Amino acid sequence: MHIVKPFKLLFTAVLLIVLTGCSSSTKLIKRWHDPDYTGPKLQKVLVLGLFKEESQRRAFESAFVNQIDPTGKQAVAGYTLMPNMEDFDSKEEIKAAVEKAGADSVLITHFKGNIKKAREVPGRVEVIPDNPAYGYGGYRYGLGYGGYYGSTYQTVYRDSFTTMDSIVQLDTQVFSVATEKPVWSGFTKSINPKSGEKIIQELARLITTDMRKNGLIY
Repeated sequence: MHIVKPFKLLFTAVLLIVLTGCSSSTKLIKRWHDPDYTGPKLQKVLVLGLFKEESQRRAFESAFVNQIDPTGKQAVAGYTLMPNMEDFDSKEEIKAAVEKAGADSVLITHFKGNIKKAREVPGRVEVIPDNPAYGYGGYRYGLGYGGYYGSTYQTVYRDSFTTMDSIVQLDTQVFSVATEKPVWSGFTKSINPKSGEKIIQELARLITTDMRKNGLIY
């Protein structure tokens, strides 16, 4: 039996909790911005989400507007001007919405699919206390802090196994209205997201942060 000092175990557990809490399921895999774009920062962005579910579309567009500018002065949600998904089939209707919004740019996000991918989870070693009855509350039984930290732990090996990851892929393009050419684009993947809302919030944060970093928005 392999003995592990509890203070080392405690440090490792805390580190894992911190890393897990800070991690995000959505990653910006690819991104690009036009290096030749020298125009002013985008003053008003029309946000359009191409999703089958209307509720997802509205949540997506609202999240982006709030990330760009909560006051709504620098961004407008497409559903407020184009309430029906069928409106996306006509370039003229999109142009009409752009003019009505007074937008100088259009952000469009496409749902590119949800794929399943097998992943091998390697075997791992877990630790358990020799006497779980003591636990953290061991001090109540006269052990004090010394009783808790002085305990020893034994290791248990867990076999490897195969699991399936769910990967949601989204493609985002930002176009200049003046030139109708892209000034920014990005491709994101969300691995095993907890919810559609979580994807939307993470996506909005990632993309607006990168656009600000490259001087495209305020």
